[in-house]
Amino acid sequence: MPHSYHQTVLPSFDELKALAEKDPKQLEELRHKLSMEFIESVPKDHQGPLLAQQNHIDRIIERGNNPNHINILLGHELGKQFVRFANSLNKPINEHQAADVIQFPNSNNRPSNNPKH
Repeated sequence: MPHSYHQTVLPSFDELKALAEKDPKQLEELRHKLSMEFIESVPKDHQGPLLAQQNHIDRIIERGNNPNHINILLGHELGKQFVRFANSLNKPINEHQAADVIQFPNSNNRPSNNPKH
């Protein structure tokens, strides 16, 4: 089921640059608004992890002394998450959790949903 939401139009780069120079607080409010619009647009069961990630990003941004420092902090965090995801994807098979394997009935023993058969 598609989710409908009000989508804020992203200003042009030049407008964002001017906003960053004259009113960084308003730019931060726009960033937060756009982030929340996206999170609210996804299914409810995906919103919790996204809100947690957004909160984590907000805490990193608060630690920054200036825009360049914030970019360095966010880049470092992105690198850490990339390594974490790569390690998860590249785990040897014997480290994966065990699961029950269910045998599907072969096609000769399975009842047909097709009335022609």
